[in-house]
Amino acid sequence: MLTLLAFVVTIVIIVAFHEWGHFLAMRAFGVRVLTFSVGFGPKILRFTDQKGTEWVISAIPLGGYVKPLDVREDETAQGAPGEFSSKPAWQRVITYAAGPVFNFILAIFIYWVLMFGYGQRGLEAVVGPVTPDSVAEQAGFLPGDRIVAVGDTELEGWRAFYNELILHLGEPDTLSITVQQAGGGSAIRELDTSPWSADLDMPPLEALGLNQAVVIGDVQADSPAQQAGLTGGDQVLTLNGEPVFSWNQWQESIMAAPGELLTVELLRGTRKETLQIVPATLTENGETFGRIGVGLGGVYQQEFGVFSAVGAAGGRFVEQVQVVGASLVKLITGKLSLDNLGGPITIAQVAGESASMGLASFLALLAYLSITLGVINLLPVPMLDGGWIFFGIIEMIRGRSLPERFLMAAQGAGLTLVVSFMLLAIYNDLVKQFS
Repeated sequence: MLTLLAFVVTIVIIVAFHEWGHFLAMRAFGVRVLTFSVGFGPKILRFTDQKGTEWVISAIPLGGYVKPLDVREDETAQGAPGEFSSKPAWQRVITYAAGPVFNFILAIFIYWVLMFGYGQRGLEAVVGPVTPDSVAEQAGFLPGDRIVAVGDTELEGWRAFYNELILHLGEPDTLSITVQQAGGGSAIRELDTSPWSADLDMPPLEALGLNQAVVIGDVQADSPAQQAGLTGGDQVLTLNGEPVFSWNQWQESIMAAPGELLTVELLRGTRKETLQIVPATLTENGETFGRIGVGLGGVYQQEFGVFSAVGAAGGRFVEQVQVVGASLVKLITGKLSLDNLGGPITIAQVAGESASMGLASFLALLAYLSITLGVINLLPVPMLDGGWIFFGIIEMIRGRSLPERFLMAAQGAGLTLVVSFMLLAIYNDLVKQFS
C-alpha cells in the first residue's frame, strides 16, 4: 500500500508541476486553455473555472496534459482569440520550455528544503574489506583508504563517488581515483569499472569489490565496547573471522549474539588489533538481543543557513542534471544496454522504498525524478517538449512556419519512438519482476 501511495504522490507532484509550467506560460501569452489534466483515462474529478478551463484528475496517474485551443486539433478554432498555433514562435518555444523549467524549479526548491532543514550528511568514502580477486583488489585498494578525488574532481563521501561512477559508465578507460592512505600520504588507484557496467542490477560497490568501511563512532561509558577497548575511529574488519561489509551487517551480528564471546579484528590507524567483546543482553517487547554501546562513525555533516542552502541546492541540482544527462547519452549511444531502462514498476518500488526510509529520502527521490522528467522532455524528439522547441527555433530562423505535412509526419515518428521506449521500459520491469 505504501508503495502504491508513494508512486501516485510522486507522479502527481512532478507531472502537476510540469503541466503547471505550460499552463502559466499559456495564460501569460493569452492562450485559451481548455483542459488541465493530471492523469489519463476516465475523469474522476473535474471542475471548470471562470476562464473556461476544465481542471481534471483522471484515473491513470501516469502523466498529464494541458490542452490549449489549437487549430491543429479543432479546425473551427481558426482565427479565434487565444488560439495557440497562431502565436509567435518565440512564445510557443517559451511555453514548451516552461514545463521542464518548472520541473527544475521544483527540484531546486526540494534540495533547498533538504539543505536548510537537514543539512548535507553522509558517510565518508572510507574503504572497508576489499573483496578477494575483485577489480578493486587488482587496483590496489586497501582497508582504510579514503577516496578524495576521481580524476580532477575532488569529492566527499560515497554519494559523490557513486555519481562519478555513473558518469563513467560504459567508458573503456579505467577510473583514476586518488586516496588518502591509512598510514598517511596519497596514492592513485586505477579502477576498472566494466564489471558494474556489464551488470547494473548489482550494487556498484559490490560489483567492483569495494565495501564501505564500518567505522566506530561514539563509545558509551562503561559499555561492553569500552570495556573491550573499542575507541572512536576504529575500523571493523572482521567479526569471528568473517569480513564485515556494512554497518547493518555489523549491527545485526551484534544483536544476534547476546552474551556470546565475539572476536573483532580492527584497523586502528595503520595497526591491526584483535579484541574480544561480549554484547550485553537486553530484552524489549519480549525480544532478547545484544548491544555493545557504539554509534556509527565516519559521518560528515554540513549545516546551511537560508542563503547558503541556495548555493548548496544549486550545486546538487547541477550534479544530478549531469548524472541524468550522461545516463541518457550512454543509453542513446549504446554504451549502456536498453535493458537498464526502467518503467512505472521500477519507479513505484523505488518510491515505496524511499518513503519507508523517511521524508528526506522520499524528497530526494522526488527531486531526482523531477530532474529526470525535465531532462527527458528537453530531448529534441517530436512529441516531447524538446522536439517542439527545436521546430520553433527553426521557424524563428526561417521566418516562416514549417510545412504542416512535415510536422504531422514528425509527430507520428516521435509518437512511435516514445511509445516504443515506454513499452520497452514496461517490458524490462516485468522481466525483472518475474525472472
